Amino acid sequence: MPSIAESVQDLARPRSGLDLPLPAYDGASLANVFPTVFERLGRPPAAGPPLAPALRRDLDPWEGATPPGPVLVFLIDGFGWLAEQRWAADAADPASRVWAERSRPITTVFPTTTTAALTALCTGTPPARNGVVGYRQFLPRFGLVADLLKMSPLGTAAFGTLIGPDWTPDLVSSAPPVFSRGLRSAVLTRETFQGSGLSRVLYDGAEFVGYTTASELAHQLIQVLGRSTPPEVVFAYWDELDTVQHRRGPTSALFAFEADRLAHLVAHVARGLSPERARSTTLLATGDHGQVPSERDRQIWIDRIPEITQEMACPLAGDRRCGYFSARPGRVDALRRALERHLPSGSRIVDMNAALDAGLFGPPPYHTEVHERLGDLLALVPVPYGLAYLVPGTLPPRRHLEGSHGGLETAELLVPLVSGPLCDFGSFSSERTALEGVGQR
Repeated sequence: MPSIAESVQDLARPRSGLDLPLPAYDGASLANVFPTVFERLGRPPAAGPPLAPALRRDLDPWEGATPPGPVLVFLIDGFGWLAEQRWAADAADPASRVWAERSRPITTVFPTTTTAALTALCTGTPPARNGVVGYRQFLPRFGLVADLLKMSPLGTAAFGTLIGPDWTPDLVSSAPPVFSRGLRSAVLTRETFQGSGLSRVLYDGAEFVGYTTASELAHQLIQVLGRSTPPEVVFAYWDELDTVQHRRGPTSALFAFEADRLAHLVAHVARGLSPERARSTTLLATGDHGQVPSERDRQIWIDRIPEITQEMACPLAGDRRCGYFSARPGRVDALRRALERHLPSGSRIVDMNAALDAGLFGPPPYHTEVHERLGDLLALVPVPYGLAYLVPGTLPPRRHLEGSHGGLETAELLVPLVSGPLCDFGSFSSERTALEGVGQR
């Protein structure tokens, strides 16, 4: 088994002819988590695109055996490896220290953003295969760049305006969720997300269990896992760690406060179950990306640079740290030259076909629209820069987000995979509150 330091070095090193790191789709990424569950249960998935491989043996929490009970997959938005390691190294609290002891590095997917990462996780397929290749992406069937969090055209304030009577999730992702491919499942996420377009892409086939607060999430987890016949898989999503890093920047103090809260939430759930159920339940906790600092005066507003926009066939897609540019017919080279003149030193402008062929978005088979959805050129900007685009006629954002993600920095790409019997995360002889733990840092 490679050491943690060796694993980090290997996952973060540049690969292929692009001289860029690549997500480890071959067995050490988010896309490999649910294929491992299928394999360990000895159950082939129902019809759909082929799944990614299972996790490497050194990352498999069951070491090839059958799970003894329910599997709790806990996705913590914004839970990056480097930040988690800093938190764990300083943790005086036993509820927090156990996370470091049970943590191994894996990668998220590219782009390192929630829509792509959650879709890859919940479908068991890489972005190029399922077709969800960004937060903002061109959808050929609609003829526009969509905001997939809202499932509305880019720049539209309202949610769900693309969803009509004929809308189905396969218009966005060609890979159905694992929850509809043979896993008896429950999903716990924000109550307000129920029935949204993105929730249907991610969670169709699972029992939906909503919550509003951290305490209610803990309560609902105890109720669902404590059933006489619990679901085989329970998936939980938590977003507040990501939210505070976006709003106030990815600082160690804020990360530690939120991570301590989560460690105590999981400990509370473990102690709220019967000893037998806590022992038989396996926890797999991970993140969809980490974050890097973003400075207000380093944001590049593409819509304000006519030399670039006059060469673009549609609005900027992708994310703030990775832009997808589609050129007008015959103008790819002109668009590349304009980007080279206006993007900061240290930026990378990559031919999108080369990025796809190198495996940045995952191996084939590909979604039938992947080339149209990605466009012609990929632009990656250095920290603390970002790429911004304001649709004509819309208002600018009310606040600058001080934390960002989407690129290929180690802080964005690597995430923890924390695993073990749930009882191990709650069996402490004494416990301080999360606030006390933070106060002693």
